[in-house]
Amino acid sequence: MSSTRRDFIKGFGLFLASMVISGCVPHKDKADTPRDRLRICWQRLDWLAEQMRQASKAKPGEDTLKKGEDARTRLVADHQQALDELVASGDLDQAVAMQVQVAFGAAAYHVWRSNAPITCYEPVMVDYTPITSAQLGQQAAILAQGKDLDPNTVAQMQASIARDIAFLALPITDRQALYRRLIKASQEGQAIPQFEQLDLEIPPDAAQAAQFLVELLLGEAG
Repeated sequence: MSSTRRDFIKGFGLFLASMVISGCVPHKDKADTPRDRLRICWQRLDWLAEQMRQASKAKPGEDTLKKGEDARTRLVADHQQALDELVASGDLDQAVAMQVQVAFGAAAYHVWRSNAPITCYEPVMVDYTPITSAQLGQQAAILAQGKDLDPNTVAQMQASIARDIAFLALPITDRQALYRRLIKASQEGQAIPQFEQLDLEIPPDAAQAAQFLVELLLGEAG
């Protein structure tokens, strides 16, 4: 893992810790614009994590796991609705909106799955989905709190988000084909590459979605 990645993860951990200590949950019942609501959805990923952690402390008869699942479903639906409004108003391209929704859905699922009192991801020889999904949530948290971030750091994060989105948006058949190639190569003596080492094409829609997300989370969009 690169030093930049480690800094991202460290920063995200500190962010979550501060939120738990302060008891602050970034949420507004009403938002002024679809962009406001999108920001709120990303900011509430830490709240979703806390909902799932509480599920492990549930008393007999309390269906907190179901509540956590419902919370994730609502967040994803709220995010989609806000995107739909931006598309309908002509403020966002439909194809780009689809990439942004893929990113949020993956990040929300990872937060839900990794904090729920259920079996962890099944071990497999190669799977980049948990890595890319986690990175999206981590970087979103840093961007949402980092208005004074160095421009070079922001550029690195945007490039990373674009790669994460490009991978997550791959059709499942393409992803499986990639895994088969990597496993075959490993059986022939080659090391399975880290995600950052993959020769991954970044489609224009993924690049635009990453730019939109960075501007949104920094409060520059809209």
